[in-house]
Amino acid sequence: MKARLILTIAAVPLLVSAQRYGRDRDWHERQDETIQQSFDVTKGSGPQKLLVDNVNGYIHVTGYAGNQVQVKVERHTRADSREALESAKREVRLDISQEGNFVRLYADGPFRSSNGNNYRGDDYYGYRVYFDYDIQVPAAAEVILKSVNGGDIVLSKTTGDYEIHGLNGGIEMDQVGGSGTVRTLNGPVKVSFSRNPAKPSEFHTLNGKLEVHFQPGLNADVNFHTLNGGIYTDFEVASRPTEVSAGSDGKGRWIFRSDRRRLSGRVGNGGPELTFDTLNGEILLYSKAI
Repeated sequence: MKARLILTIAAVPLLVSAQRYGRDRDWHERQDETIQQSFDVTKGSGPQKLLVDNVNGYIHVTGYAGNQVQVKVERHTRADSREALESAKREVRLDISQEGNFVRLYADGPFRSSNGNNYRGDDYYGYRVYFDYDIQVPAAAEVILKSVNGGDIVLSKTTGDYEIHGLNGGIEMDQVGGSGTVRTLNGPVKVSFSRNPAKPSEFHTLNGKLEVHFQPGLNADVNFHTLNGGIYTDFEVASRPTEVSAGSDGKGRWIFRSDRRRLSGRVGNGGPELTFDTLNGEILLYSKAI
């Protein structure tokens, strides 16, 4: 299936685009493109699945009642010269493929290596390329979303399992009903569940706050770790297996203080292992969805 490509080249880009993609450098050349494509994921073999592996730019994915993965990608290319712009067009590409019911989008370029990403900087390349994704998927589809710089990752209204990896940017998940792993290095993580996880799940950030909203009646075994920050929840948590100091802050929230230790507890009757890990930031667990 061929992509429908809309190409626009603007001498003076929109103010929002200029602020977002050019604020840290005086780029001389700019080019913006829109790629749109849809995939039927009901006729192929295997479960419905989406992979977005990005380097620069945001990823926004929303579940819906349809049977297609509907993809809209904005490509923003910024370059120091016309020659560098042409190099970016040759060297950086978006690979889009479908195998059975598995749709894959992969931002490829000289910054990829056998060991992962190896971006050498704007001065070395003379250009920077962002891919911004707005995608609709069948609500039950499994999603794997990865990005490094230049935007956040947002997942909403899905019930399938997930694997979310960021580096420099926040992660937000709203009305999700699956299980999986959420991880970023620099940025907050905020999650709201429409259905509590049925399988082990992990939530990690190095520098940022973890805020997770569960449905009432949560049954889980929980693990906490934060070095610089408190742990707050309005669930009643029993210690497991070591004792932890707990108390109320007078506002209906229970407070657990880690004192730089890992803490384990049980909510309700226990259940899937849920792990919350941050170095610099608070951990907040609430019993009401957003």
